[in-house]
Amino acid sequence: MSKTMRVFIIECPNPIDLLQGRNEGKTLEQICKLVGHEVITFQPKSKRDLETICRYISSIDREHDGTDKPDLPLCIHFSSHGEEEGLRFGKDLIEWDELVGALEPFCVKKSIYKGEKILIISACQAKEQQLTKKLRKKWKKTKDFQPPKHLFVTADEDVYWNDAVVAWAMFYNKIPKTKLNKKKKILGVLNLIVNAELGCIHYYRWSSKKGKYLCYCPKG
Repeated sequence: MSKTMRVFIIECPNPIDLLQGRNEGKTLEQICKLVGHEVITFQPKSKRDLETICRYISSIDREHDGTDKPDLPLCIHFSSHGEEEGLRFGKDLIEWDELVGALEPFCVKKSIYKGEKILIISACQAKEQQLTKKLRKKWKKTKDFQPPKHLFVTADEDVYWNDAVVAWAMFYNKIPKTKLNKKKKILGVLNLIVNAELGCIHYYRWSSKKGKYLCYCPKG
C-alpha cells in the first residue's frame, strides 16, 4: 500500500476560466501537496504543447530520485473542456486517437519507471470517451505499447468546477490509502464521491489476460 503518488496535472482552462479563477489544476496541486503527493501542473494551450508535455513526462526515471520510494504510482490528470469527440486545448480539439498518440511515449511496456500508471480525464462529456477502445487498438498493433493499468473518467454530462475539485480532492486523499490491486476498495472510494453528491466517476481497469479495459461503476 502506498500513501503517496506522483501526479502530473495537465489542465487547459479557456481564457474566461482563467479570468474568473476557475483553475482545477492549481487548487488540486495545493490539496495534493497537503496530502503528501508529489505534484506539478502544466497548462498547454495547443495540441503541440500537449504533445511536448507528454514527451517530457515520459522521460521520468529513477536515476535522480532522491527518495527511498523510486517507483510510486504515476498519475496523469487531464482537466479541460470536453466534447464527445475529444478534449479541447485552446482552439485545438484533440480527438481520442490523437490523445493516444500524445500518450504513446508514456505507455512504453519496458519503461525504466516501474510504478503503476494511472490516467484521469476530468471533462464534460468524458463519459463518451473512446480512449479505452483506442488504447486497446494501439496495444494490438504496437508490440511495445502498454495501456495504463488504471483509467478514471468523469461520467456526468456536465462537470461543474466546484464539485469536480472537491470530488478529486477526496479521490487523491483516499485512493493512495487503498491497494490499487483491490478494485472493490477503489469502488468504495468512488461510492463515497457519489454519496456526497459530487458527481460520478467511472473506473476502467486494464486486463492483460483479456486484452481490454473492464469498466466498473459506483453504485447509484
